[in-house]
Formats: sequence, C-alpha cells, structure tokens
Amino acid sequence: MASAFTEQEQIIIRKALKDAALEFAATLGMRKTTVEQLANKADISKGAFYKFYDTKESLFFEMLEDAHTEFYNAALEVITTRTDLPASKRTAMAILRVCELLEEKSFMNFIEKDMPILMRKIPREQLQKHYHNDDIHIKGVIVESGLKLSVSPEVASAVIRGIMLTLLQREHLGEHYHTVLSIIVEGACEKIILN
Repeated sequence: MASAFTEQEQIIIRKALKDAALEFAATLGMRKTTVEQLANKADISKGAFYKFYDTKESLFFEMLEDAHTEFYNAALEVITTRTDLPASKRTAMAILRVCELLEEKSFMNFIEKDMPILMRKIPREQLQKHYHNDDIHIKGVIVESGLKLSVSPEVASAVIRGIMLTLLQREHLGEHYHTVLSIIVEGACEKIILN
C-alpha cells in the first residue's frame, strides 16, 4: 500500500479517488478518463495513483461496488423504516428512491456505456470474489426486508431490473417520464408484492 501516506491520508485519498471516478463516470465516461485526471482530482501524482489501484478499471470497479451498496442500502432503509405503509407501497418508494439516486449521480450512462467494458477488463478471480450483480442485491433486499412475493424471487428481481432500465429511456418519454415511472413501479409492486 501507499507507504508515503499515513493511514488517515490513505482513507481520504481512496475516497477522493472514488469520488473522482463517480464524477468522471457521469461526465467523460471511464474510457475517456485518464489516470492523470483521476490523480489530479485526488490531489496526488499519477505515480501515487498506482499505490492505491493497479489500473483505473480497478478504481471504477470499486466505485461501482460502493454505488451498488449505497443504492441497495437506501432501498432497504425505505422498506424497513416505512412500516406505516403497505409492503407494496414501501417497495415502490424504495425502487423510486434507487431510480432517483441513479438519476442524481447520472449513473445509467456509465452502466450502459462503460460497464460492459469494465466487466471484461477486471480479472475473473476479482469479479468472482467481489462483484455482486443487481440480481444478488435485489434478492438480498427482498430476503433482508422480509417481503412476501406473489412471484418467484427471480421474476421479482427481473421486474425490478427492467424498471431500472427505463432510466435509459428518459429522453424518449419526455416531460412525463417521472409520472410514467411512478405508474410502472406502483403497478408492478402491487402485482408482485403481497401486503
């Protein structure tokens, strides 16, 4: 690890690098982002970057995993804290919250354009050890929150992933996008979640 940096500095620099990766994922994209740009954002040299990550793809991969955790923790929080609402309503709110976070962070552009390339560039062993795809995260939220389904967990996960993909169609749906998304989410949740 970075021996020239204290443990506290390492934590701060890692966070700064992941923040930079998230910012560039939403703007330039991973392919057009250079190690030098990432290092500059974290206020370190290009050489120091390699004390933290072997490649820029390793950094983007870690940023992706952190984002997954953030998104699904936000969903779980909504489902488990809004117990004043029926399960289908809580689940709809949770899905809409994740969609909102994806939009806020402009993350869908990264998922559509860079994620397939990233998955090819990460060593297979690292992928198998660390990467948890959306299906695993969604099923985890279902189990952890105790939701009861009218369909199999596989179908529920596929429905939720399909809803997330509507973010890629936002421009085509125009000014009514959020209304359309809410109708789709609420209708799907009423169909697949038992109250």
